[in-house]
Amino acid sequence: MFLRSISLLLAMTGGLASFSAQAATTGTLTFAGQVDAGTCNLAAGDENRTITLPTIKISDLDATPSAGQLDFEVSADCESDIRNVIFLFTGTPSAGNGELFANTGGSKGTALLLAHRAPALSTIPANGTPDQRSRTVATSGNKAVLTLAAAYHKTGEAITQGSLASAVTVSITYN
Repeated sequence: MFLRSISLLLAMTGGLASFSAQAATTGTLTFAGQVDAGTCNLAAGDENRTITLPTIKISDLDATPSAGQLDFEVSADCESDIRNVIFLFTGTPSAGNGELFANTGGSKGTALLLAHRAPALSTIPANGTPDQRSRTVATSGNKAVLTLAAAYHKTGEAITQGSLASAVTVSITYN
């Protein structure tokens, strides 16, 4: 019996000894992904908008350099990770006063005055540096709202009746 157990034990040990590990193939797992920043766009109603100033009389500009101020807002809709929106204004400066935007309408002696209303009224000059022509607004509730005012302004030449027409482009950047 003892011999039989040894034979069986040797057979089992021999079987284990003959079992050798086989090399497995290896592979590489490659991962790819992207982290995007949020986006921000001008509000739908502000992308292409006509702002109609109130009608004024020539005499409204007799005692003051500007008249017919209209308050309005321009806004941007942003994703939740956007903290600030920079609004940049560009347009053709008035020949009579480079701080004003040119009038291509029929009225002579007038141009467009564009200003930021908060915290106090400050002109956005047509011929200014990018820093002078831009305003930074913090977002709140995924929105950035810039308070503005526009008005007729004297350029220095004689004022005539007619229309005021001026095109100002607004572009935004954000972070």
